[in-house]
Amino acid sequence: MKALAFGEILWDVFDGGRTLGGAPLNVLGHIRKLGGEGSIVSALGDDELGALTRFRLEDLGIGMDYLATSDCPTGYARIQLVDGVPGYSFCTPAAWDRIRLTEDQYDRLFAQDWDVLIYGTLAQRDGQSAATLERLLSCVKATEFFFDVNLRLDYYGLEAVERGLKKATIVKMNDEEVPVIASLYGQRPDSLISWLIEERGVSKVLVTSGKRGSDCYSAEGCCHADCAKVRVVDTVGAGDSLSAAFLHFLSKGCPCQEALERASMLADYVVGHAGAIPDYDDELRRKLGI
Repeated sequence: MKALAFGEILWDVFDGGRTLGGAPLNVLGHIRKLGGEGSIVSALGDDELGALTRFRLEDLGIGMDYLATSDCPTGYARIQLVDGVPGYSFCTPAAWDRIRLTEDQYDRLFAQDWDVLIYGTLAQRDGQSAATLERLLSCVKATEFFFDVNLRLDYYGLEAVERGLKKATIVKMNDEEVPVIASLYGQRPDSLISWLIEERGVSKVLVTSGKRGSDCYSAEGCCHADCAKVRVVDTVGAGDSLSAAFLHFLSKGCPCQEALERASMLADYVVGHAGAIPDYDDELRRKLGI
């Protein structure tokens, strides 16, 4: 799989430590660990965190050809965990609010064929980054457009969601985001998914529901994967790992049910470990068949 991701790169700052994160980066990190390749369209500050981020991206094997340098500081989010569930506060403005590519970068990016473009709403909170995403959505040649709704605080609105939906072939959201998106479009929560598929042309809708597992809806029906009973360390990045594995196994030709079950296996593993992109052990690799 050859993936391109657009959006925020930030450090998740906990009591006593920090880890590199941001939903688009997390997805790419797992795609790399699963055997794929990927590049990120984002921006970093000309600062210590920016230099550390570039070192970490190189370690993860994530392409940096479309990574800009901003006058704003490298992004971070302070995270407080309550019963393993994260709450966020973001620095503003951050480098990823000012994602701007050169014409040469656009030319090289648009000349390639990608298996998937991954994006969300958070990086659209600033007009500059939103305009960059708009151009990507108009010109990138990709088989799938994966829209991870990923609502954070009040950094979203109908314009950002609509921009994401226009080209989306796969939409991912959690069960708490379903009624929010439904309200934006005047839909009932129980009819939103069918509306996305039948009226907006989305091929698949992924809905994660925490301990209740995850579902994938399509015109062919619905498949479900349960969560395993694991000791939760933290849930940061769990949904991103599920996204990555689902996309990876779909690209390998797996049926939707199998792709979702393997994706759930990875998410179960991630919630049992600290950080959004933990190292994979041999047992996990064996279970996933990688």
